[in-house]
Amino acid sequence: MNKEQIKEIMKNKPKDLEVEMFIHGAICFGYSGRCFLSDFLANRSANLGDCAQSCRWAYNVYVEEANKPGNLMPVEHDDKGTYIFSSKDMCLIKEIPEICEMGIDSLKIEGRLKTDYYLASVVNAYRNAIDDYMKDPENYNYTKYLKELEKTKTRGLTTFYFNDRNNKDFQEYEGKQYNLEYQFGGKVVEFDGEKTIIEIKNKLKVGDTLEIIIPNKIEPYKFEIDKLWDIDTDEEIPAVNPGKAEQKVKMILPIKVEKGLILRRKIDIM
Repeated sequence: MNKEQIKEIMKNKPKDLEVEMFIHGAICFGYSGRCFLSDFLANRSANLGDCAQSCRWAYNVYVEEANKPGNLMPVEHDDKGTYIFSSKDMCLIKEIPEICEMGIDSLKIEGRLKTDYYLASVVNAYRNAIDDYMKDPENYNYTKYLKELEKTKTRGLTTFYFNDRNNKDFQEYEGKQYNLEYQFGGKVVEFDGEKTIIEIKNKLKVGDTLEIIIPNKIEPYKFEIDKLWDIDTDEEIPAVNPGKAEQKVKMILPIKVEKGLILRRKIDIM
């Protein structure tokens, strides 16, 4: 459905009918619940919320000549196979002004099988974008919100059919993932005197650059880890690895934080 069709629906809908619109995240290969790949290949039903994302897997594809059954000819692909079912991820951050003016009641962001880090980053970016546009529509600049979205690991981004019903740029044939410079660092568990207890999600070490994702602020708070303390002995340590479930560490954060806030770690890419 493109924007002209959405505008027509909004113009003619009953006043008490609420309309939700999908604006960000993975686009399912099997539209309208017709995909049974996951159920067939992994015994996990996509229609029951347990999709194994079979459309993201690499496949070896062959064509068979009708007059020569069993004579299979491989379709050209690289050493990873081919990703003929894998679409790019939806991203309508640039189109927020137009969407707001349509009068949509709620906007949907993909959250199934996603981490707290992904949800915190994406929801916060769109929340700020919507609020900022409503306050000052003439000066809306989508690039600062897109910059935050691009800190999450995604496939290529597409507007799908929103702007152009004939758009062909929404397949991720190479199966690539982008935006690999950041990862889930950890989550604030509690404040202990001067130190904050963090549940780690990836390796953290002294000198790492972290960003605190602050709700209702588009700019994260950046800092470097100065010291780390072992959660059990309270001794200083140079690094901590996620070797067990809910592994924790203590550190001093530069600002006051609340339980549940997310820390993003910048990865050193050589």
